[in-house]
Amino acid sequence: MINALDGPGPGPGMAPVLVCGLGAFGQAVIGRLLPFGIPLRLLDRAPPDWRKPEWAETLQPLLTLGDMRKPHALRLAGAEQARSVLLLSSDGGINVEAALQVRLLNATAEIVIRSSGDLDGLGTLLEQRLPKVAVVNPQMLSAGALVQALRPGPQLARFEAQGETFEVRETPLEDHRFQRPVRLEGAAEGQGSLLVMPLRFYAPQPRGLRAPGHALVSTLVAVLRKPVGPAQALLRWVRQSTLLQRLLVAVVLLMALAGIRLFGSQGGWVQGLFVTSALLKGDYVDPTNVLLGPQGGPHGSDGVLVTTTLLYSLVGTLLSSALVALILDQLLLARLGARRTGRLRREDQPILLVGGGSLATRVAQILGKERHAVVRVEAEEKVRQEDGQSLFATTLEQARVRLRGRAVRSVALLSGQLLADLQGTLELQDLWPGARFALLARSEGTGERLGNLLGGASVISPIELGADVVVATAFGERVEGVWRIRGQNLLQVRYQVCPGDTLVGNTVSRLDHGYGLTVLSLQRTGQPRPLAIPSPGTLLAAGDQLVVLASLHALRRLEQGRIRPPTAVLTLQLPQPLPPELALTLQQSLARRLGMAPAEASALLHAHPNLRLPVDPDCGALLLRDLQRQAIQVSLEGEAGASLAPG
Repeated sequence: MINALDGPGPGPGMAPVLVCGLGAFGQAVIGRLLPFGIPLRLLDRAPPDWRKPEWAETLQPLLTLGDMRKPHALRLAGAEQARSVLLLSSDGGINVEAALQVRLLNATAEIVIRSSGDLDGLGTLLEQRLPKVAVVNPQMLSAGALVQALRPGPQLARFEAQGETFEVRETPLEDHRFQRPVRLEGAAEGQGSLLVMPLRFYAPQPRGLRAPGHALVSTLVAVLRKPVGPAQALLRWVRQSTLLQRLLVAVVLLMALAGIRLFGSQGGWVQGLFVTSALLKGDYVDPTNVLLGPQGGPHGSDGVLVTTTLLYSLVGTLLSSALVALILDQLLLARLGARRTGRLRREDQPILLVGGGSLATRVAQILGKERHAVVRVEAEEKVRQEDGQSLFATTLEQARVRLRGRAVRSVALLSGQLLADLQGTLELQDLWPGARFALLARSEGTGERLGNLLGGASVISPIELGADVVVATAFGERVEGVWRIRGQNLLQVRYQVCPGDTLVGNTVSRLDHGYGLTVLSLQRTGQPRPLAIPSPGTLLAAGDQLVVLASLHALRRLEQGRIRPPTAVLTLQLPQPLPPELALTLQQSLARRLGMAPAEASALLHAHPNLRLPVDPDCGALLLRDLQRQAIQVSLEGEAGASLAPG
C-alpha cells in the first residue's frame, strides 16, 4: 500500500493527468494516483458513483461532464495541457475514438487506452503508428497472475525478460552471482527476502502432454547425449510409454528375432537378417525370391513360406506407413503452425480451466509451452479452434468424468460469474482437495479476503493489476508484465538509460537499495546478448537498456529522483605511508565496487588515512572481501551507516 505522506504535493506548474471514464476501473486508477501528489483532471458523461464518500467532495471540483470523444469536452477537461490522458471507459471502441481526438489536441501527452479483447489487434496497430500511445487490457493482464497461481512447484513467479526466463523463489542458489533479492515495499532489509534467479542455471523442464512417438524420439536423443547411457534411456522410455506402446515394440522385436531364425534356416543368419529387414520394411517380392532361390525353393513348404512372408510384409508396410505419417505430420505442423491436440498419459496430473474464452486460451498457451497437461471446459467452437493444443470438454460434468481417478494439479474457474465460480470451487475442492484453485474477482480489494474464505484459493482482480499498469504507463514507463508476489503487484518494466539521465554513473546496487528496483537484465550497446542478473557494482551508461521489477512506489521515486542513502558504512584504516602498488589496487577496488571515478578514489585514499564510506550492503560486502585480501584493517557496519550518508 502506497503511503500518501511519502508523495509530495503538486508542484507549481506541474502538468495534470486527465482521467476519462470513472467507473470501477477508473476509480481504482485514481486511488493509485492520489498518493503521488499529481494534479488530476476528470472527465465522464455522468456524475460517477464514488466508491469512497469523501471523494464526492474532494474530487467534484476536478470533474468535467461530457463525452470524451468530443473535442470541446476534452478541451474543457484540460486535455491540451495534460502530461498524460487515461481513457478508461469500459467500451474499448469509445476509448480508441477518444485517443485519436486527444492526439490531435495534444501531440506530446502519454495516452493510455483501456482495451477489450476484440480490439487488441487495433490497439497494437495504434501503438506502432502513434507515438506515446499504450494499450492496456486488464483482462489479459490477468493471464500471468493466473499461470503463476496454477503452475505447480515452489516458485512464486516465473517470467521472461530479454529472452531469459527468471523465477522468484525463497530457496537461494549455492552460486550467489546468479540471484538477487526482490525488493518489496515495506519489507525490512534482508527480512524474509525473496530471490530472483535465471531458470537455466538450475531447473529441469517439466513434463506434460506428448505427441505419439515423442517418447521414442526423446529416448533416441537421450541415447546420443551424454552422460545418459542406453540403459538409463531405455528405463526412461519404459516409464514414459503406455502399455500399448510397449506391446507393439515387444511384438516387433519378437517378429524380428523369429524371422532371423526362420528365414535363415537355409542360408544362415546373414540371409535371415537381410530377409527379415526387407520384409519389415514393407518389401515382398525380392526377399521372397531370395528364400525360394533360382529353382523355386522347396515346393513342399511354399505355401507356409509365402503366407509367413506375406504376414511379415503387411506388418512392415504398416510400420513404414506409420513412420512416414509421423514425419509428414511433424513437417506439416512445423510448416503450417498448427498444433495437434495431445492426450493425457497415465501419470499426467492435468490443470483444469473452466471457461475464460481468450483469457483461458492465453493461459493454456503459456502452460502448454512449459509442457503442462491442460484440460479446458469450453463450449464455443471458435475458442476451441484458437487453442489446438489443450484437451477439451463441453461441460464441467464431462470434464469430471474424463478426469475421474486422476490427481488434478490446479483448477481455474473463469466464467466471469462470481457465484457460479464460487459454487464450482467449493464442489471441486471436495473432489480434488490437494489441487490449487484460482478465480477472478470483479471488484477491487476483495481478492485476498475472499481467497482466505475459500481455503487459500487465489482470487485475482484484473482491476487491481490493470490499474497498476495504467498508472505506471502514465508516468511514461513501458510495462511488460505484472506479477503478484506476497500481496504486492510488481511491474516488469523496460527502461532505456538516456544521456543526461540521473541513472548514468550509478551502480546496479544503487538502483536496488536507493530506488527499490530489482534489476533482472542489462543490455549494453554492442553486446550480442543481455547480461542476466548483472553484478551489484556494474556502472550504468547512456544507451543501456534495463529490465527491472518495481512497485509503483519505486517507479515514482525513480521519476522524482528521490534516491535513498546507503544503509551501511565501511570503515578502513590505511597504512602510512601508503605503498604505490597498494594505492593502485585500492583505487581500482573503490572505483569498481562503488562506481567512483579513479581520480576521485585516488584523492579519497590520499586525503583520509582512516575512511568511513557510506555503502550499500552488497557492494560493501564485496569491497570488504577485496580489502581483507590486501591485509587492510576494515569493518562493515549495517544500518548504523545510514546517519553518515549525505541526505
